[in-house]
Amino acid sequence: MEQSIEQMTEILLCLSSVEAASLKEGINFFRNKSTGKDYILYKNKHRLRACKNMCKHQGGLFIKDIEDLTGRSVRCTKHNWKLDVSTMKYINPPESFCQDEL
Repeated sequence: MEQSIEQMTEILLCLSSVEAASLKEGINFFRNKSTGKDYILYKNKHRLRACKNMCKHQGGLFIKDIEDLTGRSVRCTKHNWKLDVSTMKYINPPESFCQDEL
């Protein structure tokens, strides 16, 4: 008996050219107006990275980390876990998870 595996593609985030051009360098918080879901976009002169605004630990939302002087990390509102959005790696606790990048 042959089983088939079906894959689906879903567009989670779509930016217009105006929205993309208006992103500032560093961390940008963005809400998909059609779904209401939140995302984090990190922009530097070479790359644009994006991930869901949801901590892998227990699903808390990320906010700007006021202790971060580099402008690359966000902090979870539940347990203060920190994510370096430029690498998508958690820095507190270190070596714990990597955030799924879109």
